Amino acid sequence: MTMVVSRQRTFADTTSLLSDASRATMLLALLDGRAYTASELAQSADISPQAASFHLKRLLSANLLECVNRGRYRYFRLAGPHVAQLLECLLAVDRIAHPRRIETSCPDSLRNARACYSHIAGRAGVHLYRTLLRKEWLAFKGPQLTLTAAARELTEALDFSRYRTSPVGKPCLDWSEREFHIAGELGILLFNSMLDSRWFLRGKDRSLTLTEKGRHHLARFGLHPWTA
Repeated sequence: MTMVVSRQRTFADTTSLLSDASRATMLLALLDGRAYTASELAQSADISPQAASFHLKRLLSANLLECVNRGRYRYFRLAGPHVAQLLECLLAVDRIAHPRRIETSCPDSLRNARACYSHIAGRAGVHLYRTLLRKEWLAFKGPQLTLTAAARELTEALDFSRYRTSPVGKPCLDWSEREFHIAGELGILLFNSMLDSRWFLRGKDRSLTLTEKGRHHLARFGLHPWTA
């Protein structure tokens, strides 16, 4: 009984933290997988540095964030992919209840293609997931996703041979599209490989821009275009 009560309190404490608009805004700013200073996060939430420090301490104590020290600077980032997935799922639920507010908060530049904790999200990510499954280049192995032998041309084009292991992925609910994109190790590998190969260019925000080279290769593999 004590364990059940303890878990209930932990859940209630976490949901209480996420219900604050300033804390939620700072967490969403960290969904791009990067680390930011308290001042930068304060600016993103339009609050004072003092208020941001207070909120960051609470998020750190709840193990939602981690802090990295670099010289005299302290950088904050999400504690891991599990926190990013929690935020994406909550956004998807929130979108059902308030579709207009969520729609307007995601501009086309981000909705088309964006970074979600080092994997490809938005229309591009959803289309990639859906098309790879349809072509049977992506398959479920239990709850995990793996690339099949049929995807060999794609993996060769992205130079997957430099990796010794075959990474596995998982579906991640895309908050702007309410469908899935590829997350996990496989999602990170696809994201990094497509950036390294300059199929996508990363913007100053979370947006990703498809290059002509990327357009050519993705079209060659039947993975483009994606539309609204």
